[in-house]
Amino acid sequence: MSSERTVALVPAAGSSRRMYPVAGGNKVFLPLGDRPVLAHTLGVFEACPEVDEVVVAVGQGDEDVCRHEVLEPFGLRKVTGVVRGGASRRETVSLALSYIGSAAGLVVIHDGARPLLPGDLLLEAITLGRELGAVVVGLPVTDTVKRLRKPGAARGSTVSGAEIFEVAETVEREGLWHVQTPQVFWRDLVQMAYGRAGTHAPGATDDASLVESLRHRVFVIRGSDENIKITTPLDMTIAQAILAARVRRRD
Repeated sequence: MSSERTVALVPAAGSSRRMYPVAGGNKVFLPLGDRPVLAHTLGVFEACPEVDEVVVAVGQGDEDVCRHEVLEPFGLRKVTGVVRGGASRRETVSLALSYIGSAAGLVVIHDGARPLLPGDLLLEAITLGRELGAVVVGLPVTDTVKRLRKPGAARGSTVSGAEIFEVAETVEREGLWHVQTPQVFWRDLVQMAYGRAGTHAPGATDDASLVESLRHRVFVIRGSDENIKITTPLDMTIAQAILAARVRRRD
C-alpha cells in the first residue's frame, strides 16, 4: 500500500447485547434485505472511487464467517484484511490501525453496524478530510436535552417499581450535535491520538474525541437520517423500511 492511499477501517466486533438480550451473536451478520448487514456497509466502500482498501475488524471466531458469508458471496474485493478485534471499540480500532501501519495517508473509520451510509456523504467526508485532517459527520440535536441525577436518599431511586431520576438542569441544545460515522483523519494524526489515548483521553467515546485531546481541530459536516446504527431489533425494522424506500425511489 502507498502512503497516499485511503484505507477504511470498519470495526464490527461488538457484543450485540441489546440486539440479543438472551442468545449471543453478532448483529452485523444478520440479514438485511438480500444480504447481511455488514455486506451493505462494506458495499458502500466497495463502490466509492476514493477508497483504495478496506480492513474489517471482527470478533474472535468470526473471521471465517466474515470471509465466507460476506466477502466472497458479494464480491467485496477491496477488503484486504480481516483482523480480530478487541474487548472494546477503542481496542478494536487500535488493532486495525496497527495492522495498516504507515501504509495509508488517510483513514476512514466507520461502524460496521451502519449499513445505510449514503455514498455521496462518504465521498464528501473523504474529500474534506483529506484537506482538513479531521472530519466527522453528524446531525443537530432536535430534542430537549436534560442532565439527570439520582434522587436523594429520602426519596429513593424507584417509585412503584420504576427507576426514576431527577432533572439537574436543562441543557441548551444550540450547537449540540449527534455524531455519526464515518470519521475521517490523516493517518498519522489518528495513530498518534490512539497511541496517547490511555493517558490523555481515558473517557473518550469516539475517534474524534481522541484527536481532540491532541488539540487538533475537528470539523463536522451534516450527516444523514438514513445513516442509522443498528443496535436494537427496532433499528433493524427501521433499516428495512429505509431500504424499501430506496427501492421505491429507484423505481
